[in-house]
Amino acid sequence: MKTTINVILVVCACALAAICIRSITDDQKLDDQMEARKKVVIARLLDIKAAEEAYKETHDTTLIYIDEESQETRTATMGAYAETFEVLIDFLKNTRYPEQIIKEGQIQEKAQRAGWTEAKVATEIYNLRKQGMSDEKIRERLEAEELPGVWCDTVWAENPIKSLYGRSDYPVDSLCYIPFSNGQKFELGGQVHYKMGIPMNYVMECKAPFETYLRGLGKQGDRKLVNKKMYEEERGAYPGLQIGDIANWNNNAGNWE
Repeated sequence: MKTTINVILVVCACALAAICIRSITDDQKLDDQMEARKKVVIARLLDIKAAEEAYKETHDTTLIYIDEESQETRTATMGAYAETFEVLIDFLKNTRYPEQIIKEGQIQEKAQRAGWTEAKVATEIYNLRKQGMSDEKIRERLEAEELPGVWCDTVWAENPIKSLYGRSDYPVDSLCYIPFSNGQKFELGGQVHYKMGIPMNYVMECKAPFETYLRGLGKQGDRKLVNKKMYEEERGAYPGLQIGDIANWNNNAGNWE
């Protein structure tokens, strides 16, 4: 009888140990799934960031404001972000982009006094090429203008896609969709950051709430999702993944960094 009881106790202990091990294993597997999804969403956010920063390089906005001290009307020009995915995706698909800038030589002081700058040299080369002049003849023309050995040229890409993502077939139409969310879109926005009434810079942010990409992982996953969201909200942080911050300019950093 005693032997039977001992056997039963051993069996129960083994069963409990197996249940505990399985619980730990399942919990670790769930954590791994959540982390894997997080990495995919972060990768998409970084792709959006790259597109937005390229857009800002080629787009300006001019603002009119009142100087608080002098009460004079002033203007400020600064790079601007795309505030909608429609605008951003159109930029990626349909905008010529400076893929490579080539600079040779240095503009000497005499040529500088005559008004020559790198931008003016690049424009001159572009215009002469349009007239059908060969690069060899253009170099001779520049030398005659006191610009020996100087060359400022831009190699243009048909669009920024390959330059930004290393492949020309990147699916830019999917850029706005949060992975694992069943078609939900990132929250994208941008606005001008002011300090004491003076426009300082253009800021942007792009967000993906936890619940958009961590759904569908079972009851235990739902519990973890609720706890994760509550934790971030209690400490005053955004409950999700985010790049940039309209309220607090952070140079487009990610909140996971």
